[in-house]
Amino acid sequence: MLPAGADGALAFPAPLLRRITAAPADGLRLITISGDSMAPTLEHGDMVMVDTNRTSPSPPGIFVLDDGVGLVAKLVDAIPNTAPRMLRLSSDNPAYSNYQRRIDEVRVIGRVVWFARSL
Repeated sequence: MLPAGADGALAFPAPLLRRITAAPADGLRLITISGDSMAPTLEHGDMVMVDTNRTSPSPPGIFVLDDGVGLVAKLVDAIPNTAPRMLRLSSDNPAYSNYQRRIDEVRVIGRVVWFARSL
């Protein structure tokens, strides 16, 4: 996360940040969700905190990644016994199809550890 006062930064009180994650603050990024593929879990406009130190999809979870088309938030899990290693990328919204990518075809930005939504 950028230091307080930097362009585009949000300051989180240390006690709140420690309740969210034990990750070092310099490995955290805030990203705004665009689109509805992860609805209802993540809605368009939600802000997610991404731990860039956690890029392994084990255990499975919600990750932000570059899938070759652009940045996406998806449920990601490794497909066992595949060579080359494959990832399953899933949406919560049933209007979107799940798909698979070789692990070398994507760049995992990090695991989503927190989100915020406007009321």
